[in-house]
Amino acid sequence: MKILDATCGSKGIWYQKNHPFVTFMDKRKEDVLSNHKHQKKRTYRINPDIISEWKDAPFPDNYFDMVIFDPPHLIIKRDKPILSTMDKQYGNLYKDNWREELEVGIKKLFQILKPEGIFILKWCENHIKVDEIIKLCPYPPLFGSNTKGRGHTANFWILFLKYNVNKTVGDFHSTETHNRNLKDLSADKSQISANAETSLNNNIIRNFKKPLKDDGN
Repeated sequence: MKILDATCGSKGIWYQKNHPFVTFMDKRKEDVLSNHKHQKKRTYRINPDIISEWKDAPFPDNYFDMVIFDPPHLIIKRDKPILSTMDKQYGNLYKDNWREELEVGIKKLFQILKPEGIFILKWCENHIKVDEIIKLCPYPPLFGSNTKGRGHTANFWILFLKYNVNKTVGDFHSTETHNRNLKDLSADKSQISANAETSLNNNIIRNFKKPLKDDGN
């Protein structure tokens, strides 16, 4: 099993921060000192295994079984000074090219993901709606969850499956393709059910034909 955290930062999401299956990647290696007014001072250590931008990830195609992508959610002007701990710890994207940066990066990360591999996206709707990010992914989301609620910023965790076929989001979302997929799936399930029933009947017949054991009475 090979897992890539493409934007690991200080590994805040990880319980096991040195798991042998995981390659931790980030574009920088540094210590960030918090400057929250109402919190105790602490240092966030950003210490990845690989230093690289996600769009330049130095891995061959179809390499990882799982890729986790938690890109910066703050979209700022290019001339804005970076002062807050959140900016320094999680990074940011720029208003003039955020869409291009994410689209190129997501495409690259799906390339290095194996067919039938799992892609996990985390997104926070600070500035950009999650639907805009989903549109940049080459495959449709499978399932996910969010913390959207009154007084809470909406944080999304979304899982994608890289199908072992060359289909786009448009193909999956088209009514004709969707109905055809459902028909194929229904046929597969019927065949599986028929095979299971035949196997069960054969077992019953074999057991019925077996001679009874003599228990000595």
